[in-house]
Amino acid sequence: MRFNDILPHLIDAYRRGVLVPFIGSGMSRPACTGWQPFVEKLAGEAGLEIPKLPDGSRGELPPAELSRLADKAVHRLRHKDVEERANAYRRALLDAPGASGFCAVPPQTEALAKLRWPLVLTTNYDDLYLQSSCEQRGHGPEVLGRSSEDCHKVIRSLDAPTLSLLWALQGFLGGQAAPLDRFIKSECRPAFVDQLVVGHQQYQNVINAQLHFRRAFAEVFHRRSFLFLGSGLLEDYLINLFGEILHHFGPSPRPHFALIAEERKSVLDPQFLQTRLGIVPIFYGNYDELPVFLGELAERIRGPTGKPPVAWMMDEMGFALANGTLAPSGTVRRVKLRYLSYPTGLPLPTQGSSECTIANLGRDDRSVLKEGSRAGALLKKTKEGGLNRHLWVTSDEEPAYAYRFGTSPIFGVCARSRNASPSDSHEWGDLGTIPEAVCAALRKVDTAGFRSVNLGPVASEPQSVWNPLHPFVQTLAGIRRFFASTPGTVIETLTLHVFEPSVWSEIVSGKVQVSELLSSEVTKVWVEVRDAEGVPEFHSVTVRGSTTVGQLKEQCGLERELWSTEILPPSESSVGSDREDALEVAPTSIVIFSPR
Repeated sequence: MRFNDILPHLIDAYRRGVLVPFIGSGMSRPACTGWQPFVEKLAGEAGLEIPKLPDGSRGELPPAELSRLADKAVHRLRHKDVEERANAYRRALLDAPGASGFCAVPPQTEALAKLRWPLVLTTNYDDLYLQSSCEQRGHGPEVLGRSSEDCHKVIRSLDAPTLSLLWALQGFLGGQAAPLDRFIKSECRPAFVDQLVVGHQQYQNVINAQLHFRRAFAEVFHRRSFLFLGSGLLEDYLINLFGEILHHFGPSPRPHFALIAEERKSVLDPQFLQTRLGIVPIFYGNYDELPVFLGELAERIRGPTGKPPVAWMMDEMGFALANGTLAPSGTVRRVKLRYLSYPTGLPLPTQGSSECTIANLGRDDRSVLKEGSRAGALLKKTKEGGLNRHLWVTSDEEPAYAYRFGTSPIFGVCARSRNASPSDSHEWGDLGTIPEAVCAALRKVDTAGFRSVNLGPVASEPQSVWNPLHPFVQTLAGIRRFFASTPGTVIETLTLHVFEPSVWSEIVSGKVQVSELLSSEVTKVWVEVRDAEGVPEFHSVTVRGSTTVGQLKEQCGLERELWSTEILPPSESSVGSDREDALEVAPTSIVIFSPR
């Protein structure tokens, strides 16, 4: 098979959240050295002589000879402290520093980083992918190693929304494309250096002594589809790891693919890769084609290209209120999710019909309403598009969450915190207020007699400080609250429109259980408790309805006054309170407790 043969499969796997890149040294060339130059330079750092071939010349050493040389070099460097050893490894790894002292990220890595990947596996020690991701999205993924705590995070990411992760399987150095402290805190760097896998003894330790890591890797291998890029698939380390998994679990239900340059075909056995390891080799002409292939993958996933279609995608999902009261018309009430991958905007209802649309509103520091980007675009479509903001009409209830644009079928929801001070910079809403605001907007629509409702993203303007996934989940809570408290509503169909690909991928992959969130107030919150040395312990806390930081501390057995709190993403539902323990926690938040 060729790349175009598997392109539709890769696109579909990415959109379902099961495609995971597995990157090796080829993705970092020419900025970083290949395996043999790295080992030879490391041997030089250790004062060892480089072996010669039988004819006395220097050339490509046999794998066994390289392995022995690497093991000797690591052994020789053991007397150095951890930072001295790390610097020796860095000097051996860096091949092409730039004018600024840092190497340039190669095009294949830049092409890979164009997409947001929830999880990337790497056998590299460098920070090239991290730096490229940071340049293209403003932040890089979290780096994880082989510790028990990090393996727990990786497994959790398979079933729950998390930060983007880079799983460094063989340790991590950093400092090649960015300053050392950009991605790893100084106090954490020694642990990653100690996890480096270079010599024979280090390989054996990973294979034979780290059972928790092998089990975690097996889980990922069995539940995800790997895309190997620049990886040395015939390393004994990887073959033994894959072989153990296949022996215990059998063949993976998902195919794995490896993009391999044609010149490597002579040293690889395609039949062995596919039948023994479950990896389909995809050969291409030369290394310059790899960035082109990865760019094509990103382009096709991002949106319409004018090219012939190669893959279909789920863009709508429906749920029926199966055991509730019927609508006045005798039909079952329904909630639909619709993904709008193209910039069509929210639908404009026809004046006088039974359909309406609710768009997002904000409020500035003078308490003046501000139309979100989608509300503004919606109003431009109407004949009333030139009217001023004062035509947004609300009821007398306090706080004011719900508005209607004159007598039109256009409504607005403003999930601004009731406790927000005039100087509060978060104009576009607050996570803790979203459920109440959405419920208020739906009540206003119900009172007006509309049977079909289009609802856009709430508190998810580009200026928001949180990932759009979290307002989406809070919006579902508001929908649940409305239907539970208003069993006789005239609303028959509610369509919640999703614009963000990152949100839709979490829905399609099953990491966000929509039916569960629509049905029940019982949710799960992830809590990370760090000790004085920063070592984390993870808890999965099940709660009913909204919960606060103080309640989570009690459930985790923590004394309130001894622990400080970090909430990802931040919520401002208790701005004005002098106690952080009153802060409300959204269901998809990650709460981190550290000693004061």
